[in-house]
Amino acid sequence: MTIPLPPVLQLHGSPRELGRQQGVAVRSQIHANIAVLLGDFLTGAKADKMDKITAWQKRLRTFCFDHWPWLQEEIQGIAEGAEISTELAELLSFRAWQYEVYHAGACSSFALPGANGQTLTGGTLDDPRFLYTIAHFAPTQGLRFLSFPIAGTVWANRGMNEAGLALGISSLICPGVKFDLDNLVPVDLVFRDMLQTCSTVAEIEHRCRKFKFFCNLIAVDATGAVFASSNYCGDFTKHAAALNTFALTNHPAGAADTTLRRRGYTGPDPSGFSVERIDQINAWMTANHNRATVDDAIAFLGATPTPGRVNNQHTAFASVAMPQAHPHTFWIAQQPVTPSAFTAFDVRTGKSPI
Repeated sequence: MTIPLPPVLQLHGSPRELGRQQGVAVRSQIHANIAVLLGDFLTGAKADKMDKITAWQKRLRTFCFDHWPWLQEEIQGIAEGAEISTELAELLSFRAWQYEVYHAGACSSFALPGANGQTLTGGTLDDPRFLYTIAHFAPTQGLRFLSFPIAGTVWANRGMNEAGLALGISSLICPGVKFDLDNLVPVDLVFRDMLQTCSTVAEIEHRCRKFKFFCNLIAVDATGAVFASSNYCGDFTKHAAALNTFALTNHPAGAADTTLRRRGYTGPDPSGFSVERIDQINAWMTANHNRATVDDAIAFLGATPTPGRVNNQHTAFASVAMPQAHPHTFWIAQQPVTPSAFTAFDVRTGKSPI
C-alpha cells in the first residue's frame, strides 16, 4: 500500500497575499480550529478570563507592529480569506488559549555528527494532527521555508529554510513554574521570524537573547554548526556537548534544570515520558555517532509508534535534515509516521520529488 504524499499549502507573495491564500485554502479547517481552541471563550465558558485575554491580545498586537509588522498584514489576510474577524485570527496566532484549553504535546529533537562528520538533525512534532497543516512560504521579503503551522495562524515551528537552516522545537514543560504572561511572546511567532529571516545559528542565538519565550530548541545551519538551548521567558541555557550530540524533549536539561528549580520547578512530568524519550535518543546517537545517514534517522523516527517513545500515538509529523550535504532538502512524514511515509521536499519550492 502506497502512503500518499503529505499535502503542502503553497503560499507566495506579499504578507496579505500569504494570509488570504491560507485562509481560502483551509477555511473549513480554520473554522474547526476556532471551535476547538477558542470555543470556550466564544461561548462565555471562560468569561472570567476575558479581561486577561483581551490584555494579552492588545499587548501582542502592539508587539507585532513593533517587531514584525508584516505578520499583522498576514493575520488580516487570513481573516479575509477564511471569512472570520481579525480579532479571531489574532486570537489564533497569539495563542490565546495558552495553557488553558489545550495542553502542549511531547515533541523531540536531536542533532549529531553523522556520516562523514556531517551534522544530521531530526525529530517529531507531537500534537493533534487535525489542527495542523504543512505550508511552504515564499514571501516577497525573506527566505522561503517549510513548516507546520496550526491552520489559521502565521506560525512556524519545526522547519527548514532555503539558507539550509533547520529548526527543531519541543515544549518546555515545567511543573511548578508560573508563566510570565505579561512578557511572554508565543514561541511560534519567534520561530516564524527565525525561519523567514535567519541563515545561521548565530542569528538564532541572537533571537534567543532578544525575545522572551518558552521552549527547547535545536538549530543546525548549512555549515553544520549546532545551537541548542532551553529558553524560559527572558533567559536561556545554551547547551554544550563534548561529542557534539544534542537531544531535547520536554524537560529542562543541565544548567536549565538548576535555574528553573530556583523558580519552583518540581521535576519532569512523568506522564509525558520526556526522560524516557531523551534516553532513547541518546542511546541511538551513541550507537550511530559519526556514521548515521538520513536513512538511519528515518528508520529511527519511523519505528513502530509506541507510547512513551519518540514516535508515539501522538506524533503528527517527523522531519530529518542534513544541511551540509543537502542544504535544500527536508524529509517529512505525517501521521502515521513510518519509514515509507518520509518524502523529500525542496524547501525552495515546497515540492517533491526533487
